[in-house]
Amino acid sequence: MDINYTHLTNWPPLYTLKKSARARYVKLKASVRHGLELVVPLRFNQKHIPEILESNKSWIEKQLAKIREELQTSHLETLPNELILPALNQTWKLIYIKSNNKKVQLLTRPQRELVFLGNIENQSLCKKVLRLWVKDLAKTYLPTRLQDLSEKTQLPYKNIVIRGQRSRWGSCSTQKIINLNYKLLFLSSDLVDHIIIHELCHTIHMNHSAKFWRLVASFDTQWKQHSREVRRAEKHVPTWVDCDPLLLANLAQ
Repeated sequence: MDINYTHLTNWPPLYTLKKSARARYVKLKASVRHGLELVVPLRFNQKHIPEILESNKSWIEKQLAKIREELQTSHLETLPNELILPALNQTWKLIYIKSNNKKVQLLTRPQRELVFLGNIENQSLCKKVLRLWVKDLAKTYLPTRLQDLSEKTQLPYKNIVIRGQRSRWGSCSTQKIINLNYKLLFLSSDLVDHIIIHELCHTIHMNHSAKFWRLVASFDTQWKQHSREVRRAEKHVPTWVDCDPLLLANLAQ
């Protein structure tokens, strides 16, 4: 994924370039979470980007105007007061206490309370600390759940890596190394299991053939419904988790 930070104002706009093996043609998308995105085939020649932007200028400006309007009426710049993790069936209350410390320390209290102590006026820092805390929690939960489902399905894997990908919930390499996104904690446990089963089935079939889906269906009888829900699951992840601060600043202008 390539991010063009050359033009932060006026025209041409800031955009993210995403190369996809599934893409057959250029697709433009715009959202508060990711701003303007250009999804292109792997062998796409980037010299065509300026003409693509120009030919779609009216649409792009309209979408960016909608995003700016949404930003002005939203609370993206405020700190969250609770942390909801459906995968764990947990809700944490977030408390902020200012001190002279330039850093931010995160403390846990009984009754699922998280206390931010320090430079809480630095919202970006507070959100970064919280993201790291969620990622550490995922590193405890997801490997355990993966192992449980691996034993249940009798589909072994070699290793697990927890990351924070922007556009993938998980992946499986030819070496049977499974990558899972820590943001899975923001999804329901059913969807988490579906995604893990999906990746475990890739240890047998490194494709999305009929045989692959039959294998998935043998372990997840509601796989069709879950697959549809996963395509829209990003909406369950709070925007503060993965929205680029520089992108937000640009879109708000």
